[in-house]
Amino acid sequence: MKAKKPVQTPLMRQYGDIKRKYPDTILLFRMGDFFETFNEDAKITARILGIVLTKRSNGAAADTPLAGFPHHALDNYLPKLVNAGHRVAICEQVEDPKLAQGIVKREVVEVVTPGTLTLDRTGKSNQFIACLYRSKRRAGYACYDPATGDVFLGECAENELTEALRKFSPREVLVDESVTYSTEPWYRELRPFVTKIEGWIFDPKECAERLTTHFTVATLKGFGVAEMELAVTAAGVLFYHNVTNLNSTMDHVSRLQPVRQRGYMSLDGFTVRNLEVFQSLASQGTHGTLLDVLDETATPGGGRLLRRWLARPLCDVDRIRRRHEIVAALKAKPELLNQLRDRLQQFVDLERVLSKISLGKAHPK
Repeated sequence: MKAKKPVQTPLMRQYGDIKRKYPDTILLFRMGDFFETFNEDAKITARILGIVLTKRSNGAAADTPLAGFPHHALDNYLPKLVNAGHRVAICEQVEDPKLAQGIVKREVVEVVTPGTLTLDRTGKSNQFIACLYRSKRRAGYACYDPATGDVFLGECAENELTEALRKFSPREVLVDESVTYSTEPWYRELRPFVTKIEGWIFDPKECAERLTTHFTVATLKGFGVAEMELAVTAAGVLFYHNVTNLNSTMDHVSRLQPVRQRGYMSLDGFTVRNLEVFQSLASQGTHGTLLDVLDETATPGGGRLLRRWLARPLCDVDRIRRRHEIVAALKAKPELLNQLRDRLQQFVDLERVLSKISLGKAHPK
């Protein structure tokens, strides 16, 4: 006699329907005051977070592995899951349980990956997710910081791609699914989390239209990137991925910033490491580095700008002279400098606050 298939509870049927849409993620399923994980997700979550793995009755005497934590602990546990190399889908209750007829409606409100997780609590560094698109030994790249809305576009020869990406140190890189990235120099050197994107999304015409539609412009000439077809394609894929695959928004992105090579000094990875610009050779931290010595910035935005300047030093004499003149003018008037710093320290991080409002993550505090 054929054994009967266990009958699932309505809750587990709902979970199964949502999980099938996000097969390569850990699904955090909101149940009241807890986020729960089930089956293989529960085993992975329990191991990474060091929490108890239990079981839940799934109807008809079927037991389902279960691991969960309080919803208010999400900020503590989410980085651990993502840093262990996992995508995480956050599934929230989207209606009041008291008003629900039957089972509470739930939806995935956000998918978090290494490139979209904000780790820097001071806000003084950018955290980029990048996308690559190549053709005829040329490479185009787009780097996006979800926390600030900064999007940088650049192009270079294929053999210069590693050094170009090093300026942004992306934690995640999007590539065409046909790319064998494990043998690529940029991957061996930078070791980012890699996400493969379906090849049809890398359509240059559609990607350009995606950007012009977002910015409500006829062309991208005003941003200085109209001739950068490879980079524009990479940016278009980034926009598609964040909106469609990550359930995020790009509403806070107000401009595209071209990366120009002319007028900037090219620093290879060997030089940056040995000069200890950002990381100490002894401690692997920032103490004693050039950044540590120079960073007297009063705001997070200033800290991010200083990092970008150190990553791409000027070699244009006129621009260098202008910077020196500004520094000299402020140094000659210490009272004005101190007043300016006092005022700046009272500012919130406007870039990140505006991004949080746009992403629906802002709160009164």
